[in-house]
Amino acid sequence: MLRIAVCDDDKSDRDRVNGLLDEYLKEKDVNAEVRLFDHPDKLLEECEEFRPQIYILDIVMPMVTGIQAARDLRWDQPDAQIIFATSESSYALESFDVNPINYILKPVEREKLFSTLDLAISRVKDEGEKSISVKGKKGFHTLRLNEIMYIDYRNHVVSYHLSDGEAVSTATLRIGFSEYLENNHQGTDFIRCHESIAVNVAAIDKLTKTDITLRNDEVIPVSKSRYPEVVDRYMEYRF
Repeated sequence: MLRIAVCDDDKSDRDRVNGLLDEYLKEKDVNAEVRLFDHPDKLLEECEEFRPQIYILDIVMPMVTGIQAARDLRWDQPDAQIIFATSESSYALESFDVNPINYILKPVEREKLFSTLDLAISRVKDEGEKSISVKGKKGFHTLRLNEIMYIDYRNHVVSYHLSDGEAVSTATLRIGFSEYLENNHQGTDFIRCHESIAVNVAAIDKLTKTDITLRNDEVIPVSKSRYPEVVDRYMEYRF
């Protein structure tokens, strides 16, 4: 399901965008969850978990501008599509350092918003819908990529640790961890951070030379020998 966040401290502007979004989603037959925010602090706090693919942000808001909020969002969600809707044209140049998809002046026009949403949706990379199949002792499990925090290997069993604290394990394997990763995870989604652990790069919230803090606040180790490669992959993902 598509996830969209709208943040504007002006209720009339917020309601107008929400009404146009409702029209658009019905007209295009798009299934989406839309959440409205009246302050950027609430947006930043809730969207750590909600993780919208599309943001529609006012720029002039109290305490934190939409551009400042977008910088924080862009760090955590480099693939998110950001749309600015504002009455101030003077911020146009400054806004482009967060790579917005468009800059719409208020009052937001239907045609302008609809064409921008068409472009945003075409660019959305919905990691939430990307999934993998894991063969366990009692059959196959389908796991969404954004639910997986990390993978570990113990006693010839690979376990997928999920954001809710649960774990899904394979049957006993006849191969080592390196071969398992090569056979099942050749892409860039996971990076080996320890001899027996591979982390989902998108799940990393904080990285130090010894530890990784994940989105669900769980902490896993980083070995000294693997730290440089983890940093490179992490920065490549972020930027």
